[in-house]
Amino acid sequence: MLTVEDLSFSYREKPILSEIAFKVQSGVIHGLLGPNASGKTTLLKLLNGLLQPQQGRVLTDGRVVARLSRKEIAGFMAMVPQQTTVVFAFSVLQMVIMARAAKLGMLGVPSGQDYTEARLALKDLGAEHLADRRFNELSGGERQMVLLARALFQDPRILLLDEPTAHLDFKNQFLILDKIREVTRRKHLATLITLHDPNLAARYCDRMILLKAGRVLGDGPGETVFTPAMLEAVYDLKVRIEHTAENGKMVIPVR
Repeated sequence: MLTVEDLSFSYREKPILSEIAFKVQSGVIHGLLGPNASGKTTLLKLLNGLLQPQQGRVLTDGRVVARLSRKEIAGFMAMVPQQTTVVFAFSVLQMVIMARAAKLGMLGVPSGQDYTEARLALKDLGAEHLADRRFNELSGGERQMVLLARALFQDPRILLLDEPTAHLDFKNQFLILDKIREVTRRKHLATLITLHDPNLAARYCDRMILLKAGRVLGDGPGETVFTPAMLEAVYDLKVRIEHTAENGKMVIPVR
């Protein structure tokens, strides 16, 4: 669904990403892990065409993403940023409707069908009751659910999420990730999600891509990549992995 080939990028001659290569498959949650300043957010912007690579390319269905218009990209890819600042007092329903901007054009007006489908997108995530609330008045977990509904309202085949659990409490982290996993499988999306917590990645991600200093150190299924040696190399921290009663894994720092 999405192929990254030999991707490199620099900010003002400062290397950020070097020779990145991996594939994102449909129906699978791919976790992008790495310490701060490893290049995760920059990589998502390159995948979404918001930044242009100095070397390499991002492909989908044989097309180079960097050569596509924003309207073309919005037709198959949606991105949920880590933070969204809204100046005006838009309602939740209006926030979701904005996802259709690329299809409506500069002077386009949403139809009644658009509003009906926007409410259905919220209902699909159990957030229909928020439709008439002001977005700025919502809690962090509610905002993330609305932004996810807006992304899905685009009807994408590829879903990119930048730290969707940031600033969320313990309960809402699991609610959001449960929804992302359910939607990914039901709609057969190619989902790439950046995470700081390796324990959340172990629970929810089918495959993992481990970044450090702008390079891929590991890429593959959790059982092959999620190892003490690999995690220690990425985070510069001695760890051990314990198996839980639910056949899960938990990373614990070792002093």
